Amino acid sequence: MKYIIFFSEAIPNPDLLGGKGSNIIKLIEYKANVPPGFIITTNSYNKFLKESKYSSQLKKLLKSDLLYPKEILDLSKNIKDLMLKTQIPLEIIDELKLGYDTLLKETDTTPSVAVRSSANIEDSSSFSFAGQAETYLYNNSFEDMLQSLKDCWASLFSPKALLYLLQMKKKGLKFSLLNVQMAVIIQRMIDSQISGVLFTANVINNNENEMLINSTWGLGETIANNTIIPDTFIINKNKFEIVKTIIGKKEKKAIKNPQGSHTVLIETDPKSRGKCSLNEDQLRRVHELGLKLEKLLNCPQDIEWAIENDVIYILQARPITTLKK
Repeated sequence: MKYIIFFSEAIPNPDLLGGKGSNIIKLIEYKANVPPGFIITTNSYNKFLKESKYSSQLKKLLKSDLLYPKEILDLSKNIKDLMLKTQIPLEIIDELKLGYDTLLKETDTTPSVAVRSSANIEDSSSFSFAGQAETYLYNNSFEDMLQSLKDCWASLFSPKALLYLLQMKKKGLKFSLLNVQMAVIIQRMIDSQISGVLFTANVINNNENEMLINSTWGLGETIANNTIIPDTFIINKNKFEIVKTIIGKKEKKAIKNPQGSHTVLIETDPKSRGKCSLNEDQLRRVHELGLKLEKLLNCPQDIEWAIENDVIYILQARPITTLKK
């Protein structure tokens, strides 16, 4: 049984690679500029739980029905505590080490990777689960990556993730926590000077003839976490025309932690706060990417992107699930 699959060897399969992982493979098939990496499959997650010395306790907790919000905090804490105390099986660690070393050789970069969640119920056409599980950036060593892997698996049962699942259950989605599984994406870390999100339809006014772009300096986690007010651009989709530009405050930016792994928030230089984070050429290229990906994936897309040394990378894409028909 393979516990990791390199992007170049994979075919889309949400059950094995999770929703986000499957979408990344589709992007690569369409020659999108995706940072290289591999996916730790749901096989690894299942083996991790099965071989845990707390396996019977975890299974009992995962059989819990999501009944009331007030029960969720205790359920989350109990599951996460047991998962974080569980050792990753050596079989998985050996395969991960081989994959990690191979990725570093192929990318010829410093040993820094991003660890991204990819649940089997994530980024589907019916609902997104976006932002419910965690992402860990700038893992500078194999040991960092292993710890972030466990944290990522455990984040599947964070209070906010469980509350989201409870909402989905109320809307008629049938599932058990035993069936919710997590693949994890390992990618070369993009040291982005500019990052953002592109909606290939305007999700504010439900206009599918417009694109909505948010961008900021540094890493995109400040947008994902609603830490700052980013720049906002509304673009005519069918012909490149900037309908509206709003310069956000961008008071802070996320950068690589100079003292070790992961990221830190710093104050944005006052001159940069009032400066537009994307020039017209970059806006054109983001717009063109949006047109291409929406056409290839057959529906409006929510796309996370990053610019490193003026090269645009696609980090992930998912269907927009909030448009009203």
